[in-house]
Amino acid sequence: MALTQTAQSTITPISSNEAKRARLLIVDDDSHQVRFYLNGLSKIYHCSFSGKAENALQLARQFPQPDLIILDVVMPEVNGFELCSMLKEDQLTAHIPVIFVSGQDDMDSKVKGFSLGCVDYIPKPVFIPEMEARISTHIKLKQQTQLLESLAYVDPLTEVSNRRKYNETIQREWARSIRYAQPLAMLIIDIDHFKQFNDFYGHGVGDDCLIKVASELKGVVHRPGDLFARIGGEEFVILLADCGIDGAEKKAQEVINVMGFLNIANQGAPRHDRVTVSIGVAVALPKAGDEALNLFQAADEALYEAKHRGRNQFKSSRFYNGKQA
Repeated sequence: MALTQTAQSTITPISSNEAKRARLLIVDDDSHQVRFYLNGLSKIYHCSFSGKAENALQLARQFPQPDLIILDVVMPEVNGFELCSMLKEDQLTAHIPVIFVSGQDDMDSKVKGFSLGCVDYIPKPVFIPEMEARISTHIKLKQQTQLLESLAYVDPLTEVSNRRKYNETIQREWARSIRYAQPLAMLIIDIDHFKQFNDFYGHGVGDDCLIKVASELKGVVHRPGDLFARIGGEEFVILLADCGIDGAEKKAQEVINVMGFLNIANQGAPRHDRVTVSIGVAVALPKAGDEALNLFQAADEALYEAKHRGRNQFKSSRFYNGKQA
């Protein structure tokens, strides 16, 4: 029995207590099975559901994303194996653990499920206490993995993403831009006259300044697929997936405005008496064979131009497509 379109698109408001609970996405076209899951799991987890693969992909990509996906194998149009493959090929959803639930209990089906990247395979009929135990285990493992990853990819001073995270993200997003023919924008942000700031106030105050700036600028990056990272002493980068030059320049102006609101004194600066930033903006629509380094170089050249023209501003490298315009 297929779920109705109304049921699939319904969003139930959740309380602050519910928001702290782990989130499950249940993908099954059988409304009776979905009700069974909800009755058994909704007291412990925040549950959403979908009866179609396309809708499930959208829900999996939305923030906040599900902590775990319960996926039926046998579904119309796109089956569970095909949907799992789509989820694992998408970097935004690849990290979400998938548990298959199916009446197909043969060895070939189980092997196929695990080969596609599922973390568990539960044959029907399903027993809620067993499912709760399995879900709890896999969510804990995911949280432990995320903690270990954060230690490797987070800058210890500012607690934002570090250069290693940037290096991995730019290669992934570059490949995605080529695959989907989507633009990729980069902003390189440099704190103006930071050496003079350190000389005037001392390195301890300088570290405090970096922490404040990083904390505020991280707040201008909202979408899950975008990145804000510290890539040098006083240098930061923002990557904006599927973003053209207008959107990139709007984000750069937002950064300039945030720095104005911060209003941090910099009496050591020769021109401005407040901490400001210069920003280089570049956008690429890459093709196969193009190098991601070219986008960085274009943004870096734009940054140099912003500094040359007096700092506390952004400059753009016009739309990049295989070579700088």
